[in-house]
Amino acid sequence: MTSKRFAWNAAALAAVIVIGGSRSASAQLKGHYIPGFTGLDNGTQPPPGLSLGLPMYVYPTDTIKDSNGDSLPVHPHITVSFIGLGLVAVTNAKILGANVGAQITPVAFMKSRLEGASLDVPGSFKFTDIFVQPLWLGWHWERADFTLGWGFFAPTGKWELGGTENTGLGMWSNDFQAGTTVHLDAKHAWSTSLLSTYEIHADKKDTNVNVGDILTLEGGTGRAFYSKVEGTPIPQIVNVGVVYYAQLKVTRDTGPSGTPLISGSKDRVFGVGVEGNIFLPKPKLFLGLRVVPEFEARNRTQGVTILLTAGWSFKSFVKAPAQE
Repeated sequence: MTSKRFAWNAAALAAVIVIGGSRSASAQLKGHYIPGFTGLDNGTQPPPGLSLGLPMYVYPTDTIKDSNGDSLPVHPHITVSFIGLGLVAVTNAKILGANVGAQITPVAFMKSRLEGASLDVPGSFKFTDIFVQPLWLGWHWERADFTLGWGFFAPTGKWELGGTENTGLGMWSNDFQAGTTVHLDAKHAWSTSLLSTYEIHADKKDTNVNVGDILTLEGGTGRAFYSKVEGTPIPQIVNVGVVYYAQLKVTRDTGPSGTPLISGSKDRVFGVGVEGNIFLPKPKLFLGLRVVPEFEARNRTQGVTILLTAGWSFKSFVKAPAQE
């Protein structure tokens, strides 16, 4: 490695290390996948069709936890915000009995992008990294649904080594997902779900800095209420329940020449909150709100995840039942 390359890698490490008062903290790097973006019924693929989604994410925080769970003596308040436009496609094509689908979020803007456990971040909306899931499989059984997928984040947002206006993370990330929704009664009123995401990262651009693998578990248990709507066979559905997530660093962040970036325990965070959503069958609109306070964070920020989602199913591929 040249001395110039080593200096750049050292600068990247220094940019994400946080020192709080007389107590040193082991900063850890963030991955792309944000916990709390899914909740109730997140192990279920929607019916065949095309849908647009508009997620609006807000994450207020003024707390950084060290490896012992103690708050660092720095409390600048920031609010991370995200807004994007996603396209979801589910087809009638089958692989091993599963419907084949895909997702993409080609338009995504973020404010106060967190790269490490530091609250010194830019404060304006700018284009960020996009997400593509080219393979998304969904199985539907009588009392359970299953999903399996692979997706990736592309480094389309601005990122420069040591930059103060970065809106992306400067790296490619691969996400491998598996999930299930279990219907706890024959009428599909009560359900519980779990979606697991395992994220693997490439090195950050022009460096040997690598974010460790990250495991995210999220889901919830809820109750659906069905109401008949005149003029359509599809009912109005209101779903409410308790949601949760856990995000844990599985392998260590590494720096130049494979040197471990941090010492001590890997970062983690947990969250438990509530969700409510409604599907309106005539306009084919979905509206949802999820609020999840975090707790037991280690080597990372601790805040509150707030997600407002609007969705529109504008094209159905559901086949009509055969006439006898």
